[in-house]
Amino acid sequence: MCKAPNESKITTFLRQCLTPPSAKADLSALYSPSDLSVEQVEYEDMRTYHVYARCNLLHGVCPYCGGVSHRVHSRYQRTITDLSILGHPVVITFEARKFFCHNPSCRRKTFAEQPGDEVFRYRRRTRRCEMAVTQHGLKCSSESARKLLSAIGVSISGDTVLRDIHRISVPERREVKEIGVDDWAFRKGVTYGSIIVSLETGSVIDLLGDRDVSSFQTWLDGHSQVAIVSRDRSTDYTAAIAATGRNITEVADRFHLNMNMSACVTKVISSHYDEYRSTVCPAEVQETPKVDSRQIMFNEVKELQAEGLNIAQISQKLDIARQTVRKYMGWDTLPKRASKERLPYFLYDTYVEEEYRHGKDLRKIFLEIKEKGFRGSLTPFYDHYSYLSDGHHGYRPKHEVEKMKKAPITDREPLLPIRQIAHIVDKSIRKKKMVKDEVTLVEKMMSFGWFRDIYNAASSFYATIMGDDINDLDTWLENYGKSPIQELRSFAYGIRMDLKAVQNAIALETSNGIVEGFVNKLKEVKRVMYGRASLNLLKRKMVFSDLCFN
Repeated sequence: MCKAPNESKITTFLRQCLTPPSAKADLSALYSPSDLSVEQVEYEDMRTYHVYARCNLLHGVCPYCGGVSHRVHSRYQRTITDLSILGHPVVITFEARKFFCHNPSCRRKTFAEQPGDEVFRYRRRTRRCEMAVTQHGLKCSSESARKLLSAIGVSISGDTVLRDIHRISVPERREVKEIGVDDWAFRKGVTYGSIIVSLETGSVIDLLGDRDVSSFQTWLDGHSQVAIVSRDRSTDYTAAIAATGRNITEVADRFHLNMNMSACVTKVISSHYDEYRSTVCPAEVQETPKVDSRQIMFNEVKELQAEGLNIAQISQKLDIARQTVRKYMGWDTLPKRASKERLPYFLYDTYVEEEYRHGKDLRKIFLEIKEKGFRGSLTPFYDHYSYLSDGHHGYRPKHEVEKMKKAPITDREPLLPIRQIAHIVDKSIRKKKMVKDEVTLVEKMMSFGWFRDIYNAASSFYATIMGDDINDLDTWLENYGKSPIQELRSFAYGIRMDLKAVQNAIALETSNGIVEGFVNKLKEVKRVMYGRASLNLLKRKMVFSDLCFN
């Protein structure tokens, strides 16, 4: 039988393609755009490819004066690392020539040739190898880049990766016209910087080391073409824009405006929380109030404050945190603790015990009662029903059963915390999908006059900000600028102080959302660098984050 039964089916063209060319001709074709000619290729110890090359030009061009020379002075060898082949390192041994420069006005007598665009002066790696190193360094930490490059046959240190990144010069981009600015945290609550994004190209322009007025003003002075600035509600950026003396259009971010309104709603609910509590827990069924354990410490702080002691002295004397002392000193009376929602496990105890006795897994039972309206989490559910798997065979211990019999049975609704109520109200204002219990809560809260006022004000403000009519904002300020709710009056006053920027937020399509996205990306870059990256390194990683080298 013929060893190649299908040999006759291979065309002449395919047979030519399958014929392996010489290594020299093949690699020479790859390096020909760089004016390099491959003389020999060796595969050493089945690990490394050694490529011996030289320049195929008959002349050299002086890099100092541009003169052409054909007179060779001497030759020397350069060792250059290239990208790997199938994971095996590639080392190029390049025979470089030195030429005499015949230009009498040139300050150099000799020069070394620099052929093509692949081999640069004083470099130990080819252009494409350096691009791979830089791209890895921009996407991850230097040590992670070192490990990834080593895996593909490029041996390099983490310090070299950092040096290559710092070697890149950041473009100034002075022609930008529309920018978005926001702050970001070096250390949250301690030091902050500013990030500046071009709204035209959707890319980061610059990072500033702080969020002071002087820093942003200096940056604006160096970018005279900036005409529109999108920002949050920060007064520092507003002051910096005003200090430039230029006619720059400020745009308040709609997201931050709605967040400020949500915070106002939360404050109002917090100040009237007792009314909600008394509705859910009427006086006749309320338990005997317990003495707050904080009251004694609060009284001592107020006594020492009356004696004239400062925060540090009170903190040292009572051995409590200064933040707690500052908080207590600012209060006239100690506010009540925010109650937490009590999950109605007793409604599901019988069902869970019966199903568990019949061999059903607790997780499956949890998913079933979740569909029936149970709002708890899996871990607390396991903790509550841990007695089912501790040798009691699906029955409660006797002391727990006795305790349940003595406990008063009540069908009152759970008492929700302030933030959860505010979240539900925010969903209602924004017309989001709500479950039945959430709709019932909003309807019950509507019985309070103060809640109707803040709910209508927030709904109207949200519709105004998301609309396109500036006159609606003036109407809103007239209706709620003198509201009996102090928190709402303060919010309206802040809108009046920033009126022009808020009006621009309604009239223009400019948004600061892309800046918020880059702030989140900056946080991720900082985590990858373990919080140790300097401002210059962060700037390069953010400015060149989406860079594609050609």
